[in-house]
Amino acid sequence: MRRAHFLLRLVVIVAAILIGWDALLFRSGLYYRWLEPQSTAGTTRAAIRVANESYAPDRRNVLVLGNSQIGEGFSQELADTATAGSGLHFINAAIPGTDPRVWYYLLRQLDPQAQRFAAVVVPAPYDASTQLSARANYPLDIAYLTPLLRLGDLADLPTSFDDPNLAARARRAILFPAQPLRDDITALLAAPVDRIQHLRSWRKHYLPSFLRYPGHAEALPDLVLDPKTLQPVNWGDDEAALKPRLSAYFNALAAAPPTAAVRASNERYSREWLTRIAAPYAAHGIPVVLITVPRGPWHAQIQPPQPGGVVAELIAAGTLSALPGDSFVELEQPRYFFDSLHMNRVGRERFSPLLAQHVAALLH
Repeated sequence: MRRAHFLLRLVVIVAAILIGWDALLFRSGLYYRWLEPQSTAGTTRAAIRVANESYAPDRRNVLVLGNSQIGEGFSQELADTATAGSGLHFINAAIPGTDPRVWYYLLRQLDPQAQRFAAVVVPAPYDASTQLSARANYPLDIAYLTPLLRLGDLADLPTSFDDPNLAARARRAILFPAQPLRDDITALLAAPVDRIQHLRSWRKHYLPSFLRYPGHAEALPDLVLDPKTLQPVNWGDDEAALKPRLSAYFNALAAAPPTAAVRASNERYSREWLTRIAAPYAAHGIPVVLITVPRGPWHAQIQPPQPGGVVAELIAAGTLSALPGDSFVELEQPRYFFDSLHMNRVGRERFSPLLAQHVAALLH
């Protein structure tokens, strides 16, 4: 009996130590200061830093969310220049590889009262029927979200995944935040001095470098497409280099619509996360503006997006605002892209002022 009591006390002590360790390092946010900045979770921390350090208390700040399309295609300095005298200040809070689920938690961290910004810009599909895969089951969301999660998120984040295995991974990430960070922790313990030196350099140079980033200089060639098949009529002299890079893009242009199950999943996803993002701001009369980033280098040859399904409902209810679907179609040309998804320097220089001017018109 004494042995059983001893073992029980030992289990309680070990559990208390683990809970205290977890609270000290992860729940307090202490460990996240030492994350590798170029890791998946580190890019989330980088976006928080940009948003907080770029914030201008004496101006009306507009937060622009997004993934790598915004990261490559949007310059907050060019946007500010285009709207000089308006009192607006644009902030690029893009996290490569993310979607509205991550942006909701990012906003919760940056603006818990939903009153810090004059507007929030959200690049998201206007219609779930244009998405060929189910966004609810994107596995990297868990890694992106790790620095943002709380124990209270057990109630809803796991159930937002359709895949039960991903739901279980999300639960473990919330309960045991060290688990999704084990590779980062191992690397830190293996070379702590290297990590500290790297972080010192990153903290000094990252924000100025981010703000000065000009974009990629290269551009895609102006291939002519067959209007029926949406495939290149002739790949030209660079076929060996271009075809592997662009074949998937052209196949997706002509792909069949998604299945009913995928559409239903994406409608649920859009309803949950766009509502969560927009509703708190709508309650304070702050617009959340939905946009379609230039979709690709030859998308100008297909119909521009129109709000449909849940997006149309949220717009009609006044929860969301949206720019017209053709606002940036003029930029959906190969001269403005360096690959099948991302705008180049010239596209960035055209898109940033256009977006800023559209938003400024909504706010005046």
